[in-house]
Amino acid sequence: MKFKNLILLPVILVLGACSTTFTPKTDLSSDYNFSEVKTFNLIGDAKLKNPMISDINRSRIDSALINSLKEQGKTEANIKSADVLISYFIVTKDKVKVSSNYSGNYGRYNRYALGGVSHIDAKNYLEGTLVIDVIDSESQRTIWRSTLTKSLKSYDEPAERQSAINNAVNSMMKSFPNTTT
Repeated sequence: MKFKNLILLPVILVLGACSTTFTPKTDLSSDYNFSEVKTFNLIGDAKLKNPMISDINRSRIDSALINSLKEQGKTEANIKSADVLISYFIVTKDKVKVSSNYSGNYGRYNRYALGGVSHIDAKNYLEGTLVIDVIDSESQRTIWRSTLTKSLKSYDEPAERQSAINNAVNSMMKSFPNTTT
């Protein structure tokens, strides 16, 4: 099963499900002055360099993050002069969804047995979590984190993958304290 995930992950890396609704969870440092954040540097997953993320999808995530921050009025800067560093990583997990139903003669008593059949279905799927960290460049402390967990979905077209990544990242970054616009 693990080998299968290695092959599939670059193809299905995009977080998504049947719906396009994303509900990320965020946390932030309450003692940090976010009004001072004017510049950023995207370090991405440079520390981990996860081999499960293709360079193509890494580029898509980078582009979505840069565009989202620029839309908030932030300016991209080199790593030495940036106010904050933007990092991310992805974690995947094999999951199983089990459901059961009963069909038949509900409550009809037959002198020998209750009639009906019970059905149990199991569905295997891959769940992915994208974690975005904003790190204060001076203290090297994480000051803001957003996580989004969804079933991974395969897309046939590169434009669909980019759109799904943009939607996921934008939904995560919209809760970043924005005081520059």
